[in-house]
Amino acid sequence: MTSQICYIWKKHTIQLIVIFSILQGFSGCVNTTIQKQEIGGILYDHIDPGRRFMEASRPKQNWKAPNPYEAEAKAGMIAYITSDAGDYKPYRIPKPEEHTSKLTVFIAKGETKARWIGVYGLADLHALSAKVDLKNAPLSVDVRHIHFWPQRTSWKSRKWYMTGELLLPCANGTKMVPVQYGVLEQKSFDVKQNKTAAFWFTLSTDENATPGTYDCTVTITSEDKPSLLLPLQIDVLPFRLEKPKDKQWMLYEDSARWNTMSDAQIIAELEDFKKHGITGFITMPLGDPDLSQLKTTGKVSFNAEAFKQLAKLCNEAGIPGPHVCICVNLPERVRDALGLKNNLKEGKWPQAVIDGVTEVARAAVEATKDTPVRWYYYGVDEPRVDNTYAIQEYQAWHNGGAQTYTSFGDPKFLEKAAEYLTAPCFNTYLIGSQAGTKLALQSCTNTGAEFWWYGIGSYVNPHPQECSTFYNRYGAGCLLWKTGAKSVVAWTFCRVHEDPFNDFDGLQDNSIEPKDQVTAYPEFLKPNDWYTYQGAIPTLAWEGIREGVNDYRYLATLSSLIAQAQESKQISTTDAASRVQVTLNTLIDSIPWINPMEQSNFKTNQLQELQRAVADQIMLLLGVLNDEALMERN
Repeated sequence: MTSQICYIWKKHTIQLIVIFSILQGFSGCVNTTIQKQEIGGILYDHIDPGRRFMEASRPKQNWKAPNPYEAEAKAGMIAYITSDAGDYKPYRIPKPEEHTSKLTVFIAKGETKARWIGVYGLADLHALSAKVDLKNAPLSVDVRHIHFWPQRTSWKSRKWYMTGELLLPCANGTKMVPVQYGVLEQKSFDVKQNKTAAFWFTLSTDENATPGTYDCTVTITSEDKPSLLLPLQIDVLPFRLEKPKDKQWMLYEDSARWNTMSDAQIIAELEDFKKHGITGFITMPLGDPDLSQLKTTGKVSFNAEAFKQLAKLCNEAGIPGPHVCICVNLPERVRDALGLKNNLKEGKWPQAVIDGVTEVARAAVEATKDTPVRWYYYGVDEPRVDNTYAIQEYQAWHNGGAQTYTSFGDPKFLEKAAEYLTAPCFNTYLIGSQAGTKLALQSCTNTGAEFWWYGIGSYVNPHPQECSTFYNRYGAGCLLWKTGAKSVVAWTFCRVHEDPFNDFDGLQDNSIEPKDQVTAYPEFLKPNDWYTYQGAIPTLAWEGIREGVNDYRYLATLSSLIAQAQESKQISTTDAASRVQVTLNTLIDSIPWINPMEQSNFKTNQLQELQRAVADQIMLLLGVLNDEALMERN
């Protein structure tokens, strides 16, 4: 069929167009001529060759919009709050139970937290704007809009869906929107009748904020219509959240981008990582071995300045590590330095290669011994049990004194290589259940390994994590708590293909996964120019990680208070601690085991309800401990 169509292309262009309209599902030379297509209302001037991109089925909306309040009718809009900010779509109809006339927020001292609100146009709205009047509340607020755009439904899909993802600035009736290659532009914030727009508020308090309830106001306006005023009640809680020192939130940071960025740009990005709870990185450059003397003397030296410099910048930004490091194609470089020709992908390596890799590991450990940041060596990604290359490389680095890391989804690989792995990192399909976590914990206990797992970030296996805050929030928070793991790993921060604002052009860069692999997007002053990088554009998925870290910190704060109360000599205090522990266990048990790579019916508002319940228990126990302290003083 393909050869016949190619023949028609050469002979009869008009006939080709007719046949193409009938045979859209066929790939081949017909569709390689497609360079432009309008997708989701956006005209892309370059897309991957292949059959036409088609919209996936939209979720059914079998409900009617609620009747507007009097103030809404005058303002020409209905205000509504969804469970997750990702529930908003440009075509979204508000459900009656989502209809709202006010907003409420609770926030701990020093915490950053998000709220969102959508508006449904009862008429065409022009120059839409939202403001938050904090009055005397001890907070700051950043107001953004949730930008809707089309995205592929999976790594190589020719289907797309419309999703809110980017969180972009908006003010005074205008909004920033993506244009091309990381560049934004300002345009009027207009919403058609029966369509939805959504706002995102990032609220922050400092460590010394005065606790109390503050009455604030959200004002949403559009041109030539009365403003819609919504009361915003903010409860600043009288405690700070603990930062667990024994837990790690790791990120594939895509550090190759830093090669064209200044130290100031890198530090600014690192500070953003810290604000989102990230404590360490995966795929940090370790350095470069000098193999010139390996063949003659067996000696190796190692230049670890690349790692040392980045580790220093991380420390300055408040990211303590540890980090996971790479040294690309090291076994092959050792083989070549020895003058050998063996295929290292198959069978047992020559002893000289094993010894050479081990010597490199020793040299790397020696070169970094005075660096106050731990690191792990990362050799092969997701190896299977038959991967003799991975097993031998990890054995050599282990024997050279290095700590080691790998991600994997084949449990049989762990059985074979466990003694060489410091930090085996389990795929969420292995730990996304209580039984799976139990097996993973047992495997790590048997070998003394650290229990890590991965499965948050920008995956679409099979459900896109970009579409909401839930998947990353649940994984970085409740699932990390339920598994008891030492680390959770997010993949990947910013791995774009060609135009970062075009999800349909990545085939040339990555034929296996042409969809952009992005948790947060780059903003440039000049197209695709990292020298003009302005920082990461936040997304629902990126903010979801921060929200999940906060969920964990609420749980950790309560757990710490329980332990403190259990040490009391007052029976009333220890009894209170026991009751609160039972409540905490019940709350945790009410959260189901979910693989964050898969779609779930569990809702984000249920995570928020858990956080509120935990905050209430913190307040209760703080009251008991304060009463005890007062009694002792008297």
